[in-house]
Amino acid sequence: MASDSRAFGSWRLRGGRYEEPGLPVAFLAEFARYERLVVDVARGLWKQRHTARQRVPGGFASSFSLRLSDIRTGSVIPVLERQVVEPDALFEDGDAGIFDEARLVIEEALRSIQADKGIPATFPVSALKEFSSFGRSLGEEEYIEFESGSPDCVIYSQSVRRLIQEKARLERFEIEMLLAGQIVALSADKRTFEFRLTRGDKVVLGRFSSDDVIAELRQYLDLSTMAPTVSINAVAIQSMNDEIIEIQDVLSIEPSLPPAWSDRLAELDGLEAGWLDGHGRSVSRKLLRAVETILLDFLDAQVRYPYIYPTEDGGVQLEWPYSRGEVTVTITPDEKVEAYSFSKEDDRESDKVFHWRQLDGITEFVIGGIAEYAD
Repeated sequence: MASDSRAFGSWRLRGGRYEEPGLPVAFLAEFARYERLVVDVARGLWKQRHTARQRVPGGFASSFSLRLSDIRTGSVIPVLERQVVEPDALFEDGDAGIFDEARLVIEEALRSIQADKGIPATFPVSALKEFSSFGRSLGEEEYIEFESGSPDCVIYSQSVRRLIQEKARLERFEIEMLLAGQIVALSADKRTFEFRLTRGDKVVLGRFSSDDVIAELRQYLDLSTMAPTVSINAVAIQSMNDEIIEIQDVLSIEPSLPPAWSDRLAELDGLEAGWLDGHGRSVSRKLLRAVETILLDFLDAQVRYPYIYPTEDGGVQLEWPYSRGEVTVTITPDEKVEAYSFSKEDDRESDKVFHWRQLDGITEFVIGGIAEYAD
């Protein structure tokens, strides 16, 4: 049978990674999710117009195939084409364009959701799960424009996905994300592990599908708070209020901090009592884990690398010195954070005390001080 290619809608990827040339490899999986979504919607439409006893034609899903034929410039513009087999003996005349119809139904559902009208009653319920799965690799600032440049343009983003979850009364939200925390248990036989999240200190169940990650998980495993903090690129299940419920799969694992930062913490970990001319307490690994977590928050906020020093009483001090002023953060052995900034121009001072888990407040203080005194 002969086949040809036909354009299947138009996309434009915008925001975040898509403002740079090229298509991130991580997004390729979204094309497969979109293909499955179109098939699920088309199947649902077929069932709506046929009797309950009728089954969808054999080869229904395999008769629909999308190909990425080009990537054009202008943010990122993927060109999708549908492979069409002729003659198409699967469908009666009324169903011949059912996949194109499914594409329009998806876009109309997005338009309805964005207008706060909810999911249309005609949208197949059986496709809602795939609908909410599509786009899970999008960052918070990234989105897809369907039919970009036309009056019918609609947007798909993580916020729209959450609306789909809410309107469909789905309690779990699947998303690819980077999680920081500690591996505190591992069962290679069950392919599960326990992961203590840096934010909130909650321990969640994790799963993995590939045996290749077992060695990496074991490398960072510690059954106590002494476990090193790592970043896991994972498929996670999130609640509607952004709480992590569990990790569905592990895509990759890596140390959380840049080498220069983690190497410096390793040096402090190696200090023995008496390191300062016979004085000076050693820094506990528990405190270093707290420092590591604070530095991770700084890293996420793109705060520049601080000078890192041990204090005589067993704490750790972070410093950002500038010609016009300085900012310091001292993490004490009792896990308090003493934040301090000083202006060399007018002797103005500012200081606050936090618990080390008050990451937002600590980071905000440091960013404000650096913004004021940085050269």
